[in-house]
Amino acid sequence: MKIVHAADLHIDSPLRGLERYEGAPFERVRGATREAFRNVVALCLRESASFLVLAGDVFDGDWKDINTGMFFVRELLRLREVGCRVLLLRGNHDFELTRALRLPEHVREFGPPRSKDHSFVFDDDGVAFHGVSYATQKVVDSLLPEYPAPLGRGLLEIGVLHTNATGSSEHAAYAPCTVRELTAHGYAYWALGHVHGHAVLAREPWVVYPGNTQGRNARETGRKGCVVLDCEGALVRDVRFVDTAVMRWVQHELALDADDSRDDLLEKARSSLRSLAEDHDLTAVRLRITGATRAHADVCRDHQRLVAQIRTDAMDDGLDLWLEKIELATSPATSLSELRDARGLVADLLRSVERVRNDEGDAELHMLARALDPLRKKGGKELLDLKLDDPDVLRRLLAGAESLLAQRLTEGSSE
Repeated sequence: MKIVHAADLHIDSPLRGLERYEGAPFERVRGATREAFRNVVALCLRESASFLVLAGDVFDGDWKDINTGMFFVRELLRLREVGCRVLLLRGNHDFELTRALRLPEHVREFGPPRSKDHSFVFDDDGVAFHGVSYATQKVVDSLLPEYPAPLGRGLLEIGVLHTNATGSSEHAAYAPCTVRELTAHGYAYWALGHVHGHAVLAREPWVVYPGNTQGRNARETGRKGCVVLDCEGALVRDVRFVDTAVMRWVQHELALDADDSRDDLLEKARSSLRSLAEDHDLTAVRLRITGATRAHADVCRDHQRLVAQIRTDAMDDGLDLWLEKIELATSPATSLSELRDARGLVADLLRSVERVRNDEGDAELHMLARALDPLRKKGGKELLDLKLDDPDVLRRLLAGAESLLAQRLTEGSSE
């Protein structure tokens, strides 16, 4: 017998802030959570699964319209045609919404605390499922006391729980419990939800997070999907992870070498993006370029053009890839501390810049602002918008100027 365990579908999750990014693939990203659930259903059909377990957060809060719920029911009906039954648990994001749906008869929904429907037994298949849905959005106490003891009778017993069992700081500490508490309860498998990263917390018995089925932002990187349980009698023999995401998020760091030039930076960025785009239909990339490198002077001098060129190169290559963010975080090939500690004009100049930048009373920064103001007024709109009366703005400008100055002066001295 095979059972598919999925969680945290967050169907039609809103794409907050995506409008800030030019070229963002709105429609494809908007539909990604639906496509991921279609992939879960297709997996159940392909594997001839007897059950699909949904361990909470099927939805993502209030629906924009009823179509979200209708889509979910249509997909569930595909499973009814092949006899795959569904066990549904409500998590913190959908504790109310599933009540508004009239679910098909092959779907069993776990009840909230102090209610019925905490266990569903399928004697013909030799399996029992135990679960407790959220009654409120915030569940700060453990739900484990609500879970019945194992029924015995040679059944495969599976607990379904939406919980932060790892103490993850990235997720609210809802329905807290420990892995030791779970393994001691007596079930053969714990089907967990809430934490969005796939993790096998224990194997005897099994305690498993499938992770969410589709990453929704740049923090949710890596493979996303669900798991397939291969069961025999009262035991889970194996657990396999299956990728269901249609779009992946990647945070990629590219470290430049000391002798790399501007052209090397662009070519290495282009090559990295080609590699990232090869093994997935759509990839959203947050690219960070680092390294103590000769190209740092060009980064300081031509930051916006370099970012635009990297984006243009990706488009020219026809990559099915969206550059969500590009961060140029390089540094001079020769460290500033080494240059300041040396003797000569370069060292004196850098120490002066550092003294002004670190001026605690801001007096020297105010003097610098007054000296620069006539130049600011003669510049274009970009210079006019600079708030030179803000010491923090000046410090950021000086930090960039310091790096550029060091790079240019040392380049000149090496010729």
